Amino acid sequence: MKILQHLCGKHRDYKGKHLENIENKSKLLNQLDNIVDTKHINEVKKVIDALSKINEFKYSISESKTTDDIYSKIKYVLENNFQVTNFKILQAANNIETIQFQTHENNDQNYSFKNDVCDNRTIEFKLNHSHLDEFDKIYLDNYLQEIIHILYIQLVLGELQTTSLIDPLTKLKTRMSFNEEMLQIEPLARREKMNIGVLLINIDRFRAVNDEHGIQFGDEFLKLYANTLKTVIRDSDIAVRFGGGEFLVLLMNVSDEQRTMLIANNIQEKLNNTHLLTQYNDEFKKTVSIGVSMFPCDAPSITQVVKNSELALSDAKDIGRSQIIRFKEDTGDIDLF
Repeated sequence: MKILQHLCGKHRDYKGKHLENIENKSKLLNQLDNIVDTKHINEVKKVIDALSKINEFKYSISESKTTDDIYSKIKYVLENNFQVTNFKILQAANNIETIQFQTHENNDQNYSFKNDVCDNRTIEFKLNHSHLDEFDKIYLDNYLQEIIHILYIQLVLGELQTTSLIDPLTKLKTRMSFNEEMLQIEPLARREKMNIGVLLINIDRFRAVNDEHGIQFGDEFLKLYANTLKTVIRDSDIAVRFGGGEFLVLLMNVSDEQRTMLIANNIQEKLNNTHLLTQYNDEFKKTVSIGVSMFPCDAPSITQVVKNSELALSDAKDIGRSQIIRFKEDTGDIDLF
């Protein structure tokens, strides 16, 4: 069983390679026949299969759009992989304990798994695992460790969402509240080794909307765009009213650059096809251009990454409308998507 503990410890430090691991799994299993004796090969294969499933699950919950979706996936995997139907998740912050999720009111839970995620915060699972063998108990612990890691990020970001200043028109965060939140988010991102995709979205020739149809119509158009934007991103992501016709989006704990660019394309497609009816019952549409940068690979601070996105957006506007530009440092190259 020490093999599993060792490999899972390595696995927790492993970032962004989930898809590659899954693709290589079958190849690795085939090679085991040549390097492991028959007596232990089934156990080693079982370990690799367990690690693969943990990795897939970690990716799945990190891509969840809402906290309810995360809890639903946790419930599903505990019931189907471990036959654990009675459990609760608790959070203790500043000596105050609250139940975040539970499946039953009764307390038939003989096992506790907790993690002090930071100085004043603990996340704990209580459940019954007496029916599991020793391997599955270790397997379960590694699932719970990954779940707690994701829940911690989700809970902290959720608290920031509810306490920040909100733009009265779009109901998105204001630029001022965003600047204040960066004081908490940047240390969190460094500590948890998070990738953050930063998208600066500009409505092409937005001033013409007010000029042609009036300020009230322009306000309704901004509200429509903001509501559409919320449908594409997750609850844990951050959307900011950055300027007159500009929105800033932070894709929190995004898996990699490829995923960031995919989301940027999805946002552009959604917004480009969003319309508002004019007083003459015509469909009014605008296109958007997007500048993209990544934390921490493009800069050591989120403030600088935002500036990089502004530079990329400026290049996009110079080229024309409806462009997505990925920031590239000191190359003079422009990547179009």
